[in-house]
Amino acid sequence: MRMRKRIFSFVDSVMAVFLCLCCSGCLALAVGAAGGAAGAIYVMGKLKDEVNYPVPVVREATVAAMNDLGLKLSEDKTDKLTAHMESSFSDGTRIWIDLESLSDSRCQITIRVGITGDEVRSRKIYDTIKQHLPRPQT
Repeated sequence: MRMRKRIFSFVDSVMAVFLCLCCSGCLALAVGAAGGAAGAIYVMGKLKDEVNYPVPVVREATVAAMNDLGLKLSEDKTDKLTAHMESSFSDGTRIWIDLESLSDSRCQITIRVGITGDEVRSRKIYDTIKQHLPRPQT
């Protein structure tokens, strides 16, 4: 009987931790971190990914992608380590794109569409940016 109580106590503890993670959004981050190598993750209204290119190369690809999609940049600030771009769709939905250097040859892309986020539009922008990145040399 005593062993049975310990097992149920352990199960209750695991369930409590699981529920806390689910409710706080940390589970999505943990799953995203585990699958980070698999590609971009969408968490809390933002699409994020890391690519093996420096910020200037990704910025050029982003500008080309926005032109392809017919999206005019209303803001384009850049330096050696970061870039911040803004635009909007014809329906007025705003777009924010941030690039942050992680090393000399790696940067993080963050895309947010709208105040609460729009995963479909974010992924379309992301996919178009990826099309404009140079092919990796083998």
